[in-house]
Amino acid sequence: MSRNLTICTVSSAGTVKSFEKGIRLTMERELYLPYVRLSGEFVCDKAVTLGEICSIRLKWGNDDIFRGIPDKVYIYHKGGIKRISFVSRSYTSLAVQNEPEPGVISDVNMQQLVSSCLDHTEITVENNTPVENYIYVKPSSNLWEALTAYNIKKLGRLPYIHGANTIMSTKANSVSRSYLGQRLVTEGIGINTITMLSDVHMRLGDEQYQYNRTNPTAQTFKIKRSKYYELDYQWLHDPDEGLQYKLGSGDRKKNMKFFEYCDFLNEQLFDRVSESGTACDGMYINRVVLTADAKGQRTRVYCYDDAFGQI
Repeated sequence: MSRNLTICTVSSAGTVKSFEKGIRLTMERELYLPYVRLSGEFVCDKAVTLGEICSIRLKWGNDDIFRGIPDKVYIYHKGGIKRISFVSRSYTSLAVQNEPEPGVISDVNMQQLVSSCLDHTEITVENNTPVENYIYVKPSSNLWEALTAYNIKKLGRLPYIHGANTIMSTKANSVSRSYLGQRLVTEGIGINTITMLSDVHMRLGDEQYQYNRTNPTAQTFKIKRSKYYELDYQWLHDPDEGLQYKLGSGDRKKNMKFFEYCDFLNEQLFDRVSESGTACDGMYINRVVLTADAKGQRTRVYCYDDAFGQI
């Protein structure tokens, strides 16, 4: 049986007001998004002003599963009903809006990177992440880019968001997610070539481009998208690895499998699908989209077969 979904507004003083009569709601978490995204419309059956709304929460039964910034909030009347609609992103969205000090950072782990420029009461970081000898932070790079540079260099994989606002480096929280008995309404496969690159090149100084990588998959689709880079000091330790990362980023969501069912289990990124009876069984989850409206709760689960989804 589905748990109730409740939207809560929180004032600067911590006063919480709950709205349970939902009209529509969508929540999305995805490997390539440094935040969880929530939007919706509820019946505004309690007295609340815009000045009181300093934070948005989503409760799933008794559990807080989303906490974020009220990017856009509207209170209005329509069809004889007073409504509140909103768009919100989790607090980890601030990781793309803050910049660490550029240059070489030595003997660093993920906690130190985050605390260097984003010490936030709502954001937590995976504990005991390994120490990397150094990373290079490019001028004007944001924190999420620095976290990505750290994670790729140390572990060969991307950072991601777990729960409401936890930045993860490893798959330490991964669990097996069973769908036995769930009623599936959709199952499918897809391909995405929008960002696919055909070849990438990097050089040292004014010399010819000494480092070059090509993407055979782009040739299959007759896609020609070339990129040329000056030496990226982020990859000074291994320019070829840097070019491979750029090709992998271009191939994001290249091949995907997905299914949709009539419920919600609060799936997290890098949970492993089991007992769904679909091609996703045994794969890591890379995107989750919850939809709730007059038809009930539905969840679509995506698994990406690309450079970063299954590692």
